[in-house]
Parts: sequence; structure tokens; C-alpha cells
Amino acid sequence: MPPTAPNFGGLWEAGVKSLKFYLKRAVGNLKMTLEEFLTIIIQIEGILNSRPITPLSEDIDDLEVITPGHFLIGRPITSISEPNLLDKTENTLSRWQKLTKIVQHIWTK
Repeated sequence: MPPTAPNFGGLWEAGVKSLKFYLKRAVGNLKMTLEEFLTIIIQIEGILNSRPITPLSEDIDDLEVITPGHFLIGRPITSISEPNLLDKTENTLSRWQKLTKIVQHIWTK
């Protein structure tokens, strides 16, 4: 793919666009360490790779879907659930909880 023609990338360029969009909306001007930034990037990547592509079966009651995670690791991407922090004020949260709140804000979009 020529470096001056990102439109040749098609699907993966759309994924990069989605990552940039959600990252800019969630992080904004927040100052983070490298580890915090990488945590947010990896969690956004997990969100994007959990999007449904197609159902696994024709059964209406079966809610299993194929996601990009199936092609990456052979199964759906799962994570440990965190308590809902969207209604908490920023000054009562620890640094980890603030990062979790950012990811939860992205997930609701």
C-alpha cells in the first residue's frame, strides 16, 4: 500500500479512524502517563474488536455472534467487569477509576 494513499487500506483504515475518534472524545486534554495511555488504547482496541460482524447461527434465540476477536484469538474478547463509575464525580475517583470511567464512557457510545 503506498504511504500517500491510505484509502487503499479500506477496512483497517476505518478501524484506525474509529480508534482515533473514540480516543479524542474520551481523553481530550487529559494528561496521562505512558502506561495509562496504553491501557486506554488497549481497552478501546478490545471494544472495537468486540463489535458483532454476523450471527453464528440462524436461530433467533441464539445471541452468539462472530466478532473480529474470533479471528484474532479464536474466541470472543472478554474482560473483567468493573463497577459503573459514570455517575461518580471526578474528585472522588482514584486514577484507575478515572481511566475506567473513560472506557465506560466510550462503551456507552
